[in-house]
Amino acid sequence: MAGIGFRLTKYFSGKNVWDNLKGTIYSTVISSGPWLISVLSVFFVGLYAQHGLNRHDLYVFKCIISYTFAASLLLFGAFEMPLTRYLADKLYMADISTFRGVFINIVTIAVITSGTLGYFFYAFFDWGIILRMICVGLLAAILIVWSSMIFLSASKNYVKIVISFLIGGASSFVFSIVLGKQFALIGYIGGYALGQILTAILLAQNVFSEYSDFEYFSLEYLTYFSKYKKLIFVGMFYYLGIWVDKFIFWYSEVGDHVEGLFYTNQYYDTAMFLSYLTIVPSFAVFMVQVETDFYIKYTYFYRAIEDKYNLKFLENGIEEITISLKKTIVNLIKIQTFVSVICWYFSQEIVELLYLPSLMEPVFKYGVIGAFLQILFLISNIVLLYFEERKPVLINYLIFLISNLVLSGITVEMGVRYHGLGYVVSSLLTLISSFYFLNETLKNIDYKTFMSQKMTSENFITN
Repeated sequence: MAGIGFRLTKYFSGKNVWDNLKGTIYSTVISSGPWLISVLSVFFVGLYAQHGLNRHDLYVFKCIISYTFAASLLLFGAFEMPLTRYLADKLYMADISTFRGVFINIVTIAVITSGTLGYFFYAFFDWGIILRMICVGLLAAILIVWSSMIFLSASKNYVKIVISFLIGGASSFVFSIVLGKQFALIGYIGGYALGQILTAILLAQNVFSEYSDFEYFSLEYLTYFSKYKKLIFVGMFYYLGIWVDKFIFWYSEVGDHVEGLFYTNQYYDTAMFLSYLTIVPSFAVFMVQVETDFYIKYTYFYRAIEDKYNLKFLENGIEEITISLKKTIVNLIKIQTFVSVICWYFSQEIVELLYLPSLMEPVFKYGVIGAFLQILFLISNIVLLYFEERKPVLINYLIFLISNLVLSGITVEMGVRYHGLGYVVSSLLTLISSFYFLNETLKNIDYKTFMSQKMTSENFITN
């Protein structure tokens, strides 16, 4: 579903600096908007809240945000891949008549799930009903934001998507400051939640306007959860792998108990979140260059198979796919290497500039390296999914989950100098495995393509 990427390429087709800048901004916000703007808004709200909240309430505020995002991604991971596959198949068949109905269905499920989980989770906290409802509403809003972006990945009006995120992020900051002055913790978290709810509403409105001419209720998408079971675990393993090291550091001896079920490790969390920001350029490059150029070659190859082109033509198509992937991934590595090396080299200055404790510097350094490796194996596995290689992707993400769990558990006992090393080694192991499977797939595209087809009379050409 590389729809927006195709439309953004027009900004990079010439030498106009303004067009290139606009294209960069659009691709950055769209590819990384859901978490980039959210993380930045949390960061700035947290900085301001230091002057209006005591230490305990400030930790509670940050824990609510962190736990909410973790829960939303773990829930989202269970249905992201099957739903994406359903929408992609429908787009391929030029049938979008069910999209609005499916979106309403997903939003309804998100709200019900958020309410149920939130009720049981926050029962362990001695809070009033207002704060609990705000936290549940925040979880529902973020789930709707993630879900909306699946539907909007083929959107024509990407400008509205960017504006929606910018308005929502700015609103979270402003509402938090205004309400925080009056209502302390409830005001800060309530203001942030209002901004995220506004983002969810704006994105949902974009979904409805994008598919405004179609209205057909269908539960066909549910069959994809049984038809593509592996995709359920692909999403779950990946997001669990992302968060499992945080869980280890929260609930280990180096973590701090805040309140109820809330534990945290401010050093590790902050350093890792900052390191994730360094891979934003790679997401933008991937959206515009890798997905579009590669996808064109990929589409031509499979169209040629459908149209029964000769073997020589198909072999040329395979060669073009391989060359395209190598070229774009090498370009991506060059860009990300430059960003990562700069951030790693000036890590001390970055930590001092943000007035963060010096203990975060080694964790940040490890995080920069780990994030670099993670974006590479993530892109490799996305390409594998294009070729229906679900089992290798499942294995790769299971390696990521288990190795990050085990290695983070080991390094957490080794002292602060080694905190984050487990994540780096885990990402490296996953990258090696991912590159191996990707290389095997590219060498045997034709074999895997034809041998994976069901044998029916329609497969044969009759004279």
